[in-house]
Amino acid sequence: MRVIIVGAGSVGSHLAGHLSRENHDVTMIEKDRALVKTLQDQLDILVLEGNGASPALLEKAGIERCDLLMAVTNSDETNMITGLAAAQFNVPFKIARVSNTDYYLLDNWLNEKSLGLDLLINPDLQCALQIKSLLEVPGASDVAEFGGGQVLLVGLTVQERASCIGRSLQEIRLKMDTIDFLVVSITRAGETIIPTGQTTMQAGDQAYMICKKEALDQAYDFCGLTRKPVHRAMVLGGSKVAIYLCKMLEKAKIRGTLIETKEELAEQLAGELDDTLVIQGDATDVELLEQEGLNEVDAFLALTPDDEDNLLTGLIARNHRVPVVVALLEKLDYVPLVNKVGVTTAVSSRLAAVDTILKYVRRGNILSLATLKNNRAEIIEFIVTERCKLIDKPIKDLKIKPKILFGMITRGREVFMPTGFSQLQVGDKVVVIGRPETQRQLESLFQ
Repeated sequence: MRVIIVGAGSVGSHLAGHLSRENHDVTMIEKDRALVKTLQDQLDILVLEGNGASPALLEKAGIERCDLLMAVTNSDETNMITGLAAAQFNVPFKIARVSNTDYYLLDNWLNEKSLGLDLLINPDLQCALQIKSLLEVPGASDVAEFGGGQVLLVGLTVQERASCIGRSLQEIRLKMDTIDFLVVSITRAGETIIPTGQTTMQAGDQAYMICKKEALDQAYDFCGLTRKPVHRAMVLGGSKVAIYLCKMLEKAKIRGTLIETKEELAEQLAGELDDTLVIQGDATDVELLEQEGLNEVDAFLALTPDDEDNLLTGLIARNHRVPVVVALLEKLDYVPLVNKVGVTTAVSSRLAAVDTILKYVRRGNILSLATLKNNRAEIIEFIVTERCKLIDKPIKDLKIKPKILFGMITRGREVFMPTGFSQLQVGDKVVVIGRPETQRQLESLFQ
């Protein structure tokens, strides 16, 4: 696939690296000369210097042969103009990053259709939606839905008291009367493990599990955890992500307290939010946090623009035994530090945008896709068509790479974990787990 990416910031460079590793033909346009040189040295892609909204430069980048254009600069206006230019060149698929909420208020005329685009992406909104999903599965580092919402992927940390420790997955399965979840990947000491029946669980493992939605408590119990709903949350910072999230919390009837340092912004948010208590004060002031009920909240969400403050206050919340602690981290190098300081998980508006875009980039028979933090496994949901090469063959007899797992099958209203004797049928929705290097084979098998 021929791809043009306009904008080499965190979103653009992350997308370029991901697609380049999958052997797509990627061309990037960036106006910052220093950044152009850096990307040329780091990635196996063509990088052009200049204004990505320029039709002449787009022609030089090969837009007439382009299959997919993504305009993801920090300028909404540049992205929209680039999208309009791509529409004139009849690019089959066009995506633009638009973050300014004022534009979304004009939805009577500003939308994908009027701009000739296929997708408008708002990174802050996507990030807030990710946090909301995490609060619905308290304590999880990652959450994704498959099978029309009937199947969940959750990432949970195995506790020292968990009964699974020291036992192989095959042994655990044999001793359980019913089991409606499957461990599909494990992060252990920074390494990604695609487990087999002989894999033994250890305390501290980050276990990624596919489960039926109604069997979520079984997955928690496996890891030595108890699921406790979130009724009260404390939010730090008046960022766009925080504002979106507070409005979502209000609709979910979760009591929210928002602490914002700037007095003028705090007053503005107090008028904008209906059922959220807004406090003006220093977000790193431990005494203030305690006065506002830090010891009583179920979730602590550090969403200030400062990554260091978010990590620091997340550590404070963890020391006060807050069950769920989420930190907004835009510096991606900080993400691996999360578990070391005790924060439950990190979110990033940039990574949220990347994940959302990748779901649309995957075309054909792919229904959905999830990438995991600090884990190289990729979870893909396919729909089985008549052309699929795997129909009417037992899974155990399929000639596929060993690091591929079939996690869950949705067949009509039925949801089940496949065995080696299971056979795929037309119309099945199949969740498959593998490493990035297996993705090409999977796509060819399900075509």
